[in-house]
Amino acid sequence: MIFASDLDRTLIYSEKFIVGFAEKSIKIRPVEYKEGKIISYMSEKVISKLKSISENVLFIPVTTRTIEQYERIDVFKNLIKPQYAIVTNGGNILKDGRLDVNWNKNIKNKIKHECLSIDEVINKFKEIASDRWILKSRKADDLFLYYIIDREKMAMNELNDFVKWLRNKNWRSVLHGRKLYFIPNCVNKRESLSYISEKEGREIIIAAGDSILDLDMAEIADYFISPRHGELYNTYREKVKHEFIFTENIGFVASHEIVEKVMQNLLAGAKI
Repeated sequence: MIFASDLDRTLIYSEKFIVGFAEKSIKIRPVEYKEGKIISYMSEKVISKLKSISENVLFIPVTTRTIEQYERIDVFKNLIKPQYAIVTNGGNILKDGRLDVNWNKNIKNKIKHECLSIDEVINKFKEIASDRWILKSRKADDLFLYYIIDREKMAMNELNDFVKWLRNKNWRSVLHGRKLYFIPNCVNKRESLSYISEKEGREIIIAAGDSILDLDMAEIADYFISPRHGELYNTYREKVKHEFIFTENIGFVASHEIVEKVMQNLLAGAKI
């Protein structure tokens, strides 16, 4: 059995999510630091249950974070040490903390032969990009692009035309909060998770996630759990299959529900 879970806003939360939860006596722990400042937290209860889960099934953190951003999370170094981690939206796989070079080469080869190059996408996007609405840009491990944007000032007509052009080049566009992603179709969480599942001979997959980028995992999961505060609940709750379960609560309490549901399936022998 595999439990594959997205991290941000599924198991891990930024400081703005703390408001209101301290009053509910939920014990939280800092799990990520940047430039000496705490930037992310997890519930102590979730950490404890996740440790138990990881001792009994193959727990795989799955994230759109780059390798560097993932490695900032200290709980996966000190308390829970996953054998695998899927990062860069599936473009990279870490095994025992080291890059799976063969997988990385495979993905880069697919991009080369199936998609437009990342530099060509950058150059084309420059035709419509403006400092007026693009606040920051980043090339994620040389596999995809994302931009921090001001949504109210977006050039919507030009962006829609660009997205159509991008789609014809085997890339996709995802707008998630203040982040605008441009990602090659072959860089996804589904294929990387399938690769590990087949390699390890694990047939049952329980997955969790909050965003559109997690739908790839949902496609191959036997059981998919999504927090009620997420993008998937707001956009897809009327369209999903019966295997798709939403939590009753939001924020840290939603993360409690997710790990508890996994524990229930574990105790039931994963009979989903």
